[in-house]
Amino acid sequence: MKLSADFCGLSAASAVRICYKYAMQILQVTLWIYATALMRAFDCVRKNLVVSLAPLAYSLVLSAAAMIALPLGILGGFLLGLVSQACISSGLYLVKNMIDSGKTNFNDFARGFTVYLWDLITISFILWIPMRLAGMALATIPNGLLIYFCIQIALYILLNPVPELIYQSRTSGLELLGASYNFIVENWIEWLIPNILLAIGGYALLRLFESLLFGLPAFIQLFLYSFGLGLFLTYMMTFRGFLFAELHGTTRRSRIYRYNARSN
Repeated sequence: MKLSADFCGLSAASAVRICYKYAMQILQVTLWIYATALMRAFDCVRKNLVVSLAPLAYSLVLSAAAMIALPLGILGGFLLGLVSQACISSGLYLVKNMIDSGKTNFNDFARGFTVYLWDLITISFILWIPMRLAGMALATIPNGLLIYFCIQIALYILLNPVPELIYQSRTSGLELLGASYNFIVENWIEWLIPNILLAIGGYALLRLFESLLFGLPAFIQLFLYSFGLGLFLTYMMTFRGFLFAELHGTTRRSRIYRYNARSN
């Protein structure tokens, strides 16, 4: 609204110059936010390298749960899903403590299994029912699988910041869906581009790392690859946390103002 008002009484050339200047300011501030989040994430991960072993610990927990759940049928499926959500809760709690205080420990790892468990179960249940119904309905029509896949992609994009909303805001349940949608609508460029680039770069590095492990004993390969994967996931989730903290509750104009104030 303010930017539109600035155009009143201006020539086309002046309006273009104002738009260009504003776009350059947004780009400069956004790149500064990215650099800040990347450096802060690197510093946190460097001080908490042991967290990179957490995904390996979660895989062992899930493997043990799968062995117990396998003979239990449907009940076993619910049990395995509960354990999976508990592992995600623990991971989010580790990231939260790294972002809030720059450090975390084993007590956070153990306590985290229940901290966000209810929120994760609630959001999973809310999504499971309509997706189940959509899958059943689309299975009977031509190109139904393609439509279902497109729905999944759309949900992945619109609900991408849900993990950060869970541990950085007080929203829960259905409010999470609305908050996530609003965040993506307001910050889709600033949020999605670095996450996509980081995911592609991380995948390429992991493939390269995997090739370097060729020829080593299988146990060592598994351990080193799990550590590398955990290191990447830890860094990516920490970066996302710092980036979300910078973007959430702000606008592009307010971020420009804050950047100028910090520079001064």
